[in-house]
Order: sequence, then C-alpha cells, then structure tokens
Amino acid sequence: MDAVTKRKQKYEDEGFIHQKNGELTRAIIGATLARPTHSAFRWVKGHNGDPANEAADSLAGIGAEKATADDVNLEIKPELVLTGVKLSKMSQRLAYRAIRQRKDCTVSIRAKTTQRVARILEDLEDDCGIQVSETQLWKSLKKSYVLREARQWLWMVIHDAYMVGTHWLRPNMSAELQERAMCKQCGQTDSLEHIIFTCTATGRETIWKLLGAMLTAAGQKDVDPTWGSIVGAACVAIRNEAGTRNPIAEERWAILAIESAHLIWKLRCERVIANDGAEFTEREVENRWYAALGRRLDLDRRTAALITGKRKKARTRRIDSTWRPLLNDLECETHEWVVDGGVLVGIKRGR
Repeated sequence: MDAVTKRKQKYEDEGFIHQKNGELTRAIIGATLARPTHSAFRWVKGHNGDPANEAADSLAGIGAEKATADDVNLEIKPELVLTGVKLSKMSQRLAYRAIRQRKDCTVSIRAKTTQRVARILEDLEDDCGIQVSETQLWKSLKKSYVLREARQWLWMVIHDAYMVGTHWLRPNMSAELQERAMCKQCGQTDSLEHIIFTCTATGRETIWKLLGAMLTAAGQKDVDPTWGSIVGAACVAIRNEAGTRNPIAEERWAILAIESAHLIWKLRCERVIANDGAEFTEREVENRWYAALGRRLDLDRRTAALITGKRKKARTRRIDSTWRPLLNDLECETHEWVVDGGVLVGIKRGR
C-alpha cells in the first residue's frame, strides 16, 4: 500500500529500479491511473476475520502450491508508462543497478547451474528441515563471515565453472587432455562432487574427520558434509535443545565448513597441478587445516580491532562466542581478547 501511495513519487522518479517487485508496483499504479475515477486504499489488519483478507490468504496459499506461477498481466496503457530515471535523482549506484538489471535480462540460465542449485536446496531441506529459495542461497554468499576468496570459490562451484571432470571430455580436447578428466588416485571422474565428498586421496577424509572432532569437542553436533551443508553452509539451520535456531552455532559451522571444503579443493589442485599427483601425508593435511583456521581467526580479530563505535563491541562479542569453544584454555574471561593483540590464542588440536 505504501509503495503505491506514500512512496509512489519516489519510486517513479527512480524508475522503480531499487524497489523489489517494481514491475508489479508499476502495473498497480498504471491500473489505478487508468480508472475513470479516484482510487482509495484502506488498510485491513491481517488474520483478523476480514472476509476479503481471508480469501486473499487462501488464494495466496493455492498459488504457492502451484508448480508453475500464473502469468500476471502487467501491461500498462502506453500513455501512462513512465520510463527511465529523473536526471536529478540519478546516482552512480542507481545507474549501476539499472545496468545490472538490463544485463540480467539477457543472461541465459545454465543447465548445470540449475541442477546444482536444485541439489543444494534439496539437501538443505533434507538435512535441516528448512526450505530455502534460490535467492536466499545466492544472498547467503554475501554474509559477512563468508570471506571474499571463499565467496568466489562457492560461486564457481555452484556454476560448475571449474575445469575438472567431464569438462575435459569435450570433443575439441585431445586424448592427452581428456585423460585429466579422471582422478589418478581413484580411477573415477574427477568432478567437484568427487573431490569434495568421495575422493580417497589423502586429505579430504582427514579434514572432515578433524572438523567433526572439533565440533564435538566444542559441544556442537556434527553435520554430515553434503552439497547443502557445505556449499549452502551459510543457510544451514542448527537448533538448540529448545528447538530454536542457534545463530552462533550456524555461523561457526559456516566458517569451519567453508574453510575446510575450500582447503580440500586447494590441496587437490596442489596435488594434481604442482605436485604431479604426489599425495600429502596426513600430518601435512592436519597442519594445513589448523593453519587455515588460525589465519581465519587472526583475520577476524584484526578486522574487529579496526571497527569503531558501538559496532565494535557487538562484533567482538560475536567473535568471542563463535571461536571461544574452539580455542585452547583462554584465561581472559571477557571478549576483550579479540581486539587485544597481546593475547595469544591457539586452536585446540586433537581428534
């Protein structure tokens, strides 16, 4: 209601670019302007017995259960169509968003991306009992605790964009290049699924065991590594004994799971490309894993130290809650150790 009344002028001036479901709002405004009389809106409290509101809820429920969405007529009379943005309202951010929207309309959907996203969402529902939309999955990659490097890696994984597995079996590839499609350790197609979840080369299984042991020692239930719990780690729902979601445990899982999976990928690339197939020892893998977590903890601490104002206190408390169960005995009982560079901390070791 506010979109077509209070904010109508603002959205029209900005070309509805920043507004979610802008095309729907534009069509509603166009329909009201096309009427030969004035239009008035009256707010009705939801779920309060109003017949029309209850009927609308019922129709919405029916619509949500449909396999394919209905085509909604968004046509507006040509003389009532406003296009573009007022020059006085134009900003660099608005122009960039407009360009992105225009480009998005021309991008074709990749079949492999669609299949991978569907697999991730199905696993999340099976593992956590939650329904996550594709939009929520993509937005989860932008959460503050997902580092830029890891975010880029997850993006590539979801799009199946890395040159591994069947990508080497394209017709234009030579016989020598096609040999790279196979994992020399397992004799199976070296796909992303194989690398992260099934490869028998030293590294993958060791890292998942270390992660499980660390979570158990921290008093947190381990989560089976699947497409949903790893690539969709920032969407995973972890509940406490009362049945409510535990955001600290969810953030801890996302950090550890993504760092672990990313390290598995890095070790695989080193083994295949730099080491000519020579495997790492379990001790090397273990040391690399603890070192990766140590670097991540140091980065979180340095980042928190640079924050000023009220946000600093909230951020340090969050980092303390997330990391404290994973650290060796910490004498500092408050969260001040996070921003105190003089306090040395280390990740607990042991399986």
